[in-house]
Amino acid sequence: MDKTIQEFFDGAQDGLMAFQVWSDRFAPSAVADHICYKCADLGEFEQVRALFEKDSEFIYQSIISHRRIAYIKFLQPIQTLLGEIHYLELADQKPDGSQTSGFDHIEIYPLSGTVEEFVADLASKGMMFEKIERPHHTTFDATITGTFKVRIEPEVLIEKIKREEMR
Repeated sequence: MDKTIQEFFDGAQDGLMAFQVWSDRFAPSAVADHICYKCADLGEFEQVRALFEKDSEFIYQSIISHRRIAYIKFLQPIQTLLGEIHYLELADQKPDGSQTSGFDHIEIYPLSGTVEEFVADLASKGMMFEKIERPHHTTFDATITGTFKVRIEPEVLIEKIKREEMR
């Protein structure tokens, strides 16, 4: 797999287009933080990470929920209606092997208020969310096309990393 970064992101086009349509329709008072790509196996994780090691501002890697997660800052952001996306969350395979390869979600956070208030506001406009209790945090996910989701978080991921891992 000798892909370029552009070829890698070509695989995100359906999700990005659906995100633009969703953003236009619901006009959430939120900011886009990052896009997530989940890997099917160790080899894929290593290949994608190596691709960005050549062309990124930085890569920060940690172990979260017993698997590697790399947080990568792009040289060129992705433009969306909710602002520029500067980061890729690259997730290694889950310990149970249940993860399939591909772009999974765009994470956003509200400009004001709580996540619960933000989700309630979007729900009042007809958006349906699934509340997911995870070991390290709770998320609200809304599938917008195929298996691609919008994920609601209370803050940008880099702030959570700085607070919890770089103390």
